[in-house]
Amino acid sequence: MTGFDRYLENKTAYNVVWKPQWKQYLALKSNAFELLFGGAAGGGKSDFLLMDFYAGVNKYKKNWNGILFRQSYSELEELMKRADALYIPLGAKYKSTEKTYTFPGGATIKFSYLEADKDVKKYQGHQFTWVGFDELGNYPTDFAWRYMIIRCRSSAGVPCYMRSTANPGGVGHAWIKARFIDGFEPYKTHRTVETNGLLIVPITRAFIPSLLEDNDALMKGDPGYAERLKLLPPHLYRAMRYGDWDVFAGQVFDEFRRELHVVKPFPLEPGAWKKVYALDWGYAKPFSLGKWAVNGEGRIVRYGEWYGCDRDEMNTGIKMDCAEAAAKAWEMAVPEGVTECVYDTAMKSKTGTGPSAAEIWEKAGFRMIEADKDRLNGLSICHQYLRTKCEDGLPMLLVFDHNVNFIRTIPVLTPDPSNPEDIDTKLEDHIYDEWRYFAMSKFAHHPERWLRKQNGQWDVKKKSAGWDPFEYGSFSA
Repeated sequence: MTGFDRYLENKTAYNVVWKPQWKQYLALKSNAFELLFGGAAGGGKSDFLLMDFYAGVNKYKKNWNGILFRQSYSELEELMKRADALYIPLGAKYKSTEKTYTFPGGATIKFSYLEADKDVKKYQGHQFTWVGFDELGNYPTDFAWRYMIIRCRSSAGVPCYMRSTANPGGVGHAWIKARFIDGFEPYKTHRTVETNGLLIVPITRAFIPSLLEDNDALMKGDPGYAERLKLLPPHLYRAMRYGDWDVFAGQVFDEFRRELHVVKPFPLEPGAWKKVYALDWGYAKPFSLGKWAVNGEGRIVRYGEWYGCDRDEMNTGIKMDCAEAAAKAWEMAVPEGVTECVYDTAMKSKTGTGPSAAEIWEKAGFRMIEADKDRLNGLSICHQYLRTKCEDGLPMLLVFDHNVNFIRTIPVLTPDPSNPEDIDTKLEDHIYDEWRYFAMSKFAHHPERWLRKQNGQWDVKKKSAGWDPFEYGSFSA
């Protein structure tokens, strides 16, 4: 019997409302400012959040106040049912109009739902010593989490904590993985920094993984649950059964493999490769300039990128003037021998009497080529580039390893909830868009024609015998 077992053994001396499982106990002991508890399905995550708040109720009394978020009201109702079962026997009083539990010593916890990141701003000026997010993966960016960090404070000198739960998958998978899992050893408190422009703030962070086996009550109460999880698709089973953060349910590009598609840079000889830029322009949202090359076999290579994203705010543009961006892009293009740029036709729109964004880029020097914006066929073509291999056994799409934003954003895209055959445009899809523009372009479609023209061998009567990604049946595994 472990010390933990002995600590919990004496049920006759106390009126035991709840006792933690071992992983819950480890999470409850953590003094990290930020903590993520979760992984597999059935790990006891919601109970942890409710009782983590309760841990400060009797110690800090009226100076202890918290807020607990879910994304929808229906989810919040389920959470409050569990709160009733735990908090009411501990003396809490519930006020339905404010969705708040008040404990005998004056501690309070409010339950609230946030449907979108921006909704968190209604708490501007508020102060909480404890902030919790149940199912943090439902939030597409880290905005709500980071915003509430500045609301997590105490004028009474009480320690403050940010607590969250999540399963792998969902729209927030990428930023949660980057913030809590990549480079962080589980169970340990790590000292890191939170940045906001030039401001650097020290912070502590921890991740406590939980598995189904860690929830002894569920395993005993429903022994068939683990077997039923096997009915899930393989990647979803890995995520939900074992808390695997390298895969998640709902990935659009589940064919993407870092070990297969990402390569070290190699020479792109001018006679063998045609280089073209592709652009998805943005101002408040990031712009993405992809540097692409295609050879006569039809293989495409992403050899470079310029991603206009705020370093400290995911999916937020750097608000660069269009003419300045065009000039800088042309400076990059000239030594690379690039003259064409495939662009989103939305750049043709004008506001006022000035030139359109497309005209500004043309003035900088580019020959602007309108993109084929067929989203469904474009998505199909992108899938096929990932799946199809050339004679050398490597995929038709290769990505040089310094294209960190392509590697980060493409694997975590999920389908549009209202149209499963398309990408969810609320996500960070700007790199995907310009990839799709290039994949659907005449350069990728007829590479040999452009290589002959580039090499001074142009013959308009000569039919290209190259690989045609648009021809039915042209792909092979």
